[in-house]
Amino acid sequence: MLIVRSFSTLFWVLFSLAALANPFLNRLEKATPANRIIIVLNQFDTCSVLTQNRANAFNMLTLVVSMGRKTGDDRLVRYCRFVKDTYDKHGTLSNIEKAAMFLTVGRRAEEANDEQIAAVCRHFAGEYYFLNNDYGRAFEHLLAANKTLRSMGIGQVPELSRYLFELAYNYYHVGDYETAIQLLHESARYPAYNPNLAIQTQNTLGMAYTQLSKVKGLKYTEKAEYFYRKARQTAAMYGDSLWIGLASGNLAHLYMQQRNWKAALAALQLDYTLGMKFGDKRILPNQTAVNMAAVYASRHQWDSCVYFLGQSMKLYRRNLTSTDFTSFGHTLRDEYYLKAYYDVARQYYRARGNLPRAYAYFDSLTILTDRISKRQNSRQVWLAEQTSLIQKHQSEVRVIEAEKNTQQLLFWSIGVGLVLVSGLFFLLYRSSKLRHRQETIINIEQERSLRLQKRIVEDELQQAKADLEVFVLNLHEKNALIDTITAELESLSQLQRRSHEQQQIAEAQQNLLDSSLLTNDDWDEFRRRFERVHPHFLRQLKIQFADISPAEERLLVLLKLGINTRQMSRMLGISPDSIRKTKYRMRKKLGADSSSYLIDLLAENFPEPSHS
Repeated sequence: MLIVRSFSTLFWVLFSLAALANPFLNRLEKATPANRIIIVLNQFDTCSVLTQNRANAFNMLTLVVSMGRKTGDDRLVRYCRFVKDTYDKHGTLSNIEKAAMFLTVGRRAEEANDEQIAAVCRHFAGEYYFLNNDYGRAFEHLLAANKTLRSMGIGQVPELSRYLFELAYNYYHVGDYETAIQLLHESARYPAYNPNLAIQTQNTLGMAYTQLSKVKGLKYTEKAEYFYRKARQTAAMYGDSLWIGLASGNLAHLYMQQRNWKAALAALQLDYTLGMKFGDKRILPNQTAVNMAAVYASRHQWDSCVYFLGQSMKLYRRNLTSTDFTSFGHTLRDEYYLKAYYDVARQYYRARGNLPRAYAYFDSLTILTDRISKRQNSRQVWLAEQTSLIQKHQSEVRVIEAEKNTQQLLFWSIGVGLVLVSGLFFLLYRSSKLRHRQETIINIEQERSLRLQKRIVEDELQQAKADLEVFVLNLHEKNALIDTITAELESLSQLQRRSHEQQQIAEAQQNLLDSSLLTNDDWDEFRRRFERVHPHFLRQLKIQFADISPAEERLLVLLKLGINTRQMSRMLGISPDSIRKTKYRMRKKLGADSSSYLIDLLAENFPEPSHS
């Protein structure tokens, strides 16, 4: 025993000497137990000496574990084990593999009755599912983890502000700005996880209020400006010049929204200058550069526009190699940057008369916008919450039904007892009233559950309609662009004097007219969206008109959506005259009675078309 004590004392002396030589260990030794958790998590997430060298990391963890055992800090020991078990997140695993790793570690924690580490693991699994665009599974784990961690509170979970912020950030990126704001305010009430998160919390509040201001007006614009300025003040307090610039750049968005180009340009220039000076090892201002290009495009200063457009792409490519740029959320930042870049490039090349390049950027913009819309319009988040709420109500109903059964047993017992004691009539009366009240509550809860289920079905239908409208709108926009290009080619043809050049232009016009906006792949996606909105239409067609051809089926689907003959011809790649002939053949083929049924089927639940 004496030898063991001597060895333990010697080890602690050696550890104390190591702590004196290592600023991190020295700082950890002096910190409170709660702050030790935050210090360890930050260090093993941000220090490249540890994140890029497993041996260094594990040696340091051994020293920290020894400190935890010496001081009786069991929570520190458990978090060190968590950091070690999930160290491979710094490697080359895919997002799905990282999520699976965290869930495996979480299951081991559950088996060891460590509810806290299990919840932390579920949170990070949800983050990686979100990065993989699997929003249903992402929010399933994020919400479950959030419920557990919030029930434990800041006393047991010192880094709680981080988890609340990251959940809010995900809500922001699926377009639920009000929930994001609620979570961000809650996160701000707790001690900041680190300076960067303290700044980002205020900045993201500004971003969320900016989005709401687009539909709710001046009140939210003022709130957005307040939180951007608060983010700048917080950044100044921590001496973070880069974030002073980033918050200024976001403030510029408000000025751009108000078309105050002078104020927007001044804020962007401050952001760009600070970003170029201090962002080399973190994030260079590629987004700021493309926003400056957008302002110059709005002012028709095309030389400045193309200069900053080029600068933004150079900075974006340099950022791709940055460690900070590969943290949570970088994929989402990429999408918003590329969307802005494609839009400004489209405007620039259109203004310069380079229509093929303008169309190419427009096509890229359409594809990216559709992908962002799918995420922002994703109702899986809402459905997960509502399903959870329904399950809660159903659980409450089961409890009430169990109480009802107990009361029924009591009722019959009293009934038998009435033979012996007439005085029990009073108790029987009260029991009857209680039973009636419980039946009423059960009926109310069941009706509420049915209403919730009905709302889910209605929301899914509304979302399906929105998806179909976005698809059709994109086709209309491409159609309009082809009209513009065709008209400009016609003007160019009139200016050309040489016959062979006129012939080339005529061929280009004809190719545009013959092109099909609705390819086979597009048709499959179009049909999938259409059937979500009108699930019985195509089945009824097949039942009533068994010999209808695929071409006629496509035509009837477009008629159902109220699309006119000229637009149909563009979408299907055939002439308007062919459309009219197909309609005529269909009427003749179907006969009078069938045509009447078809008219009713086309008119069913279909609003008046908005396009002439």
